[in-house]
Amino acid sequence: MTGHAVLELIGWLGSALLVFSVLQAKFMRFRILNLIASAVLVAYNAVLGVWPMAAVNAALVVIDAWFIWKLRRDLRQAKAFAYAPADAGVTDWFVRANGADLTQFHPGFADRLAGAQAALIFHQDRAIGLVAWRPTDGGHGELVADYVIPAYRDYAPGAFVYSPAGPLQQAGLRTVYIDHPEPAVAPYLRRFGFQEVALGRLELVFNSPDLSASSAE
Repeated sequence: MTGHAVLELIGWLGSALLVFSVLQAKFMRFRILNLIASAVLVAYNAVLGVWPMAAVNAALVVIDAWFIWKLRRDLRQAKAFAYAPADAGVTDWFVRANGADLTQFHPGFADRLAGAQAALIFHQDRAIGLVAWRPTDGGHGELVADYVIPAYRDYAPGAFVYSPAGPLQQAGLRTVYIDHPEPAVAPYLRRFGFQEVALGRLELVFNSPDLSASSAE
C-alpha cells in the first residue's frame, strides 16, 4: 500500500469515527470519540496542507478536551446533584417519558409501585433519574428502581443516590435490598456496596459516611 493510500485510509477512518461519535447517547463517550476523530483529522489535513480544516478540527479537540475535563470535575462534586420527592403524578410522568428504557433494567416496575416512595434525581436543573423504594419495618427498604437516562450515566449519580445526602438515607433507611436484579443492574449496585445476602438478593447497609468517591455508572 502506497503512502498516499495509507493517508487516504487515515482520512476515511477519522471521518467515519467522527460520524460514529455523534451517534453516542452518553456525553463522555461522545466527547472522547469526537476528540480522537478530530485529532486524526488535524493530522490528516495538516499533512495535506488543508489548513482551514486542520484549524477547525484543532478547535474541536480543544472544545472536547474542555468538556471532558468539566465532566470529570462534575463526577467528583456530589453537590452537582439533588433530589426531590416524587408523588404518583410526577412518577407517572417520568415513566411515560422513559418507560421503554427503564423496564429493560427493572421489568415489572410499574406493577410494583404500590406502597413505594420515589424521588427524582436532578443534575443542575434537569431531571435525569428516578429512584423508588418500598419501606419495610425497622428502617429497611426494598429497592424498586434506580434508573438514570442514558445521556447522564457517565455522571455517576448513583454515588449521590446512595450517599448520606441521597434520598434513601434521608428517608431514614438503614438498609436497602433488591431481589433478583437484572444482569445489567447487579454489577452497578455492587460498585456501591451491595452484597449478596441470600440467593438472588443484594443488600446495602448504610454504614459508610460518604460514597461520593465510588466508581462511575
